[in-house]
Amino acid sequence: MTFAENEVHLALHVLNTYEGEQSDRVHKAVIRLSNGDLHLLACWAGGATQQEVETLLWFAGATEPGATGKQIFGAQWMNSFYDRNRLASLGDVS
Repeated sequence: MTFAENEVHLALHVLNTYEGEQSDRVHKAVIRLSNGDLHLLACWAGGATQQEVETLLWFAGATEPGATGKQIFGAQWMNSFYDRNRLASLGDVS
């Protein structure tokens, strides 16, 4: 896998973000929630250290069979929020 030059720091951030007791569950959750997008992966992984892990795992439930409408809406809303922040930060680069 290759990363764009401006995304290498995101890849490193993801690798070093969460080392807690539930690290496997957290990493699998952020991979599912990001759907392969490196920027989203870094955002979700960064959130795992800033919020309750159980909240992150609840959002990840949106990717599983039997997900509730609230989980699906919440995960989609967070992904669009992270995308808006990415677009805003790209606009700041001169």
